[in-house]
Amino acid sequence: MGDIMTQAGLKKPFMDGLTIGMGYLPVAVAFGITAKPLISLFDTTLMSIMVYGGASQFLVLQMLNTSSAAAIILAVFILNSRHFVMAFKVNYDLRHESFLKRLILSSYVTDESFAVTANTGEDERTFPKYFVTFITAYMFWVIFSALGYIAGDWMGDAWTVASGIALYALFIALLIPAVRVHYKYGLVAVSGMLFHWILDVIPAVPSGFSIVIAMLLAASAGVLIERMEAAR
Repeated sequence: MGDIMTQAGLKKPFMDGLTIGMGYLPVAVAFGITAKPLISLFDTTLMSIMVYGGASQFLVLQMLNTSSAAAIILAVFILNSRHFVMAFKVNYDLRHESFLKRLILSSYVTDESFAVTANTGEDERTFPKYFVTFITAYMFWVIFSALGYIAGDWMGDAWTVASGIALYALFIALLIPAVRVHYKYGLVAVSGMLFHWILDVIPAVPSGFSIVIAMLLAASAGVLIERMEAAR
């Protein structure tokens, strides 16, 4: 099989997908373990298949017992809205491919797979090569989410509860590289935390929507900071 992939020029895309998948592995397992007390194995696996968004899936678990379905859907939509921009770039790279192929690939774009394929050469921008990278990483996420859930059967309660820290670790892992690039990303994150804390103690604001409103206010703060810097 390795020879076939090498001849087809798919070895590098497969290795890229494998590398991304290995990075997903511990987070996917932690998601499965965290989901076990809240939803079924079927629901856990189906969420990974259909949503395929690490941070947003952890967010769903956090909001599950306190928020309405509408609030959860809106929060996930806002958190994953950045995927529209990444999907547009993939569509542009593969503008010579059919609409159906570009639509399929757009469903599997993540931050990591986008970063890997963003700087590929013109000859590397083909549907098979992108698809192999994307689907390999996707399979890791889905499979190890299910395995993480199953692992919760023989893990102690303390380990299951402790796995909830993966949510915070994931958000920090996403935030730190951005803060290193510019401090404004840290300001946006802190402002979002403060907005959520303030809204959460206001009785008139439904608990589920407080996080959604906080996201929008923090994003608005980020736009304001950008404009203030541009005006200097």
